[in-house]
Amino acid sequence: MFRNFKILLIVLVVIVAAGSVYAFAATNTVPDSAAGYKANVIPGYTVTNIVYDLDTTNPTLVDAITFDVAPSSGTVIAAIAKLQTATGGAWTDCTLVAGVAPSMEVTCTYGALNLIDVTALNIVASSTLDP
Repeated sequence: MFRNFKILLIVLVVIVAAGSVYAFAATNTVPDSAAGYKANVIPGYTVTNIVYDLDTTNPTLVDAITFDVAPSSGTVIAAIAKLQTATGGAWTDCTLVAGVAPSMEVTCTYGALNLIDVTALNIVASSTLDP
């Protein structure tokens, strides 16, 4: 009889602990956010109006690359964007300016980027800034 009581008590403690953990986890809320990378189909952003701004005196150099980024669905605007012009190359931080809501106009500025060195156009956009 005493052994059955101990087993029942252990089962009861496990059920109470599991219920408490579930109740605590159920109160967590995650704000809406979005992210996107390359051309993979993931919920995130749509990139349009890509423009290569060539140097006026030497058109083989890229001064800046501009584009618009808008949420694929919803209204979560991009807070940060980075661009990579060569696979495995360095990432360039870009400037975002509000466009036609919820779109953002993005400008990635380069000092003297050779046009021939632009072999990829990898774009990362996120609704949250780096920590």
